[in-house]
Amino acid sequence: MDQKQILDVAIRAGTMLLRNGAEIYRVEDTMNRICRSYGLSCEAFVLPTGVFISVEGESGITTHVKRIPSRTVDLTRISQINNLSRIIEREKPDYDAIIKEFDSISNARKYSNFTVSFAYALTAFVYVLLFGGSLMESLSAVIVGVFLGFLRILFTKGSSFPFIEYFVGGFASGILGSVFALLFRVNPYLVIIGAVTNLVPGVALTNGIRDLLHGDSVSGLTRLGEAIMMVLVIAAGTGIALAFWNAGGLI
Repeated sequence: MDQKQILDVAIRAGTMLLRNGAEIYRVEDTMNRICRSYGLSCEAFVLPTGVFISVEGESGITTHVKRIPSRTVDLTRISQINNLSRIIEREKPDYDAIIKEFDSISNARKYSNFTVSFAYALTAFVYVLLFGGSLMESLSAVIVGVFLGFLRILFTKGSSFPFIEYFVGGFASGILGSVFALLFRVNPYLVIIGAVTNLVPGVALTNGIRDLLHGDSVSGLTRLGEAIMMVLVIAAGTGIALAFWNAGGLI
């Protein structure tokens, strides 16, 4: 491969990892490994919203910048790209074969709507039980979890401001939890806690701490700040819903 193709492979791997929620050090290490395996000197610098890479070889110095406007969490794709990078480092396949693998990973079938809703429902059910809730409270949380799963699917298809999803999810959990409290005399707070657990940005918090421990202060603080903002938005949505419900004297 020529220098331009090697740079393209490295930037594709880095951007795909970052878009799917990989840690900063993993993204930088992957890009460096790919470039070094083909004999190029590489300097990679990654932020949560962008990838910067500069390589030096026979064609001189080439620099590429790629902005990442949106991110999600997909641990399966991170694992697949990580494995592919190790194959590239070990076997040094040609450019077309690598691009074909990248396209295969990008176009891989995602989880079905049923699977997403089922995962939300199961998470809500289990966490209510962990917090000491009854079976009725757990079943109520299942219904709220399914609703949040459908909200997730709806917002994923659109291009709305990401924090709106967390606010609407918190608000819906507060209202539905209160409705079930009125209908079935369950503890609304246990139902709400079980449901909103689906929205808590646990991976973002973990990656932020790992980036800080790894010395990536800017990205670590950025991710922690983003995760904290998500938690505050969820709390605001839930709190406003409960305030409206309480104002009516219904619970």
